[in-house]
Amino acid sequence: MVLVDNATYSFGFQIDNGIPIIPFYDSKKDEELISLADYLKKLANETDVRQMNRNHFKFRTIAESKSPENSFDRVIKEKHQEFYG
Repeated sequence: MVLVDNATYSFGFQIDNGIPIIPFYDSKKDEELISLADYLKKLANETDVRQMNRNHFKFRTIAESKSPENSFDRVIKEKHQEFYG
């Protein structure tokens, strides 16, 4: 089960089930639904969506950081490790 919302506090107690989206404000350039659909298609093949969400959104890394700058650095380092080992 996933919870899609533009307010991350809506899934704060189930952070690994949350999918954040950008709010819609009647813009013809809005493509958030297309991105969401692509991501949901990937999730459809997973037995546990929480792991994919954990890896994709990095909410835990951000939540465990002491400052915004620190969280950004940690996410970048984790991504670098994923790609380069």
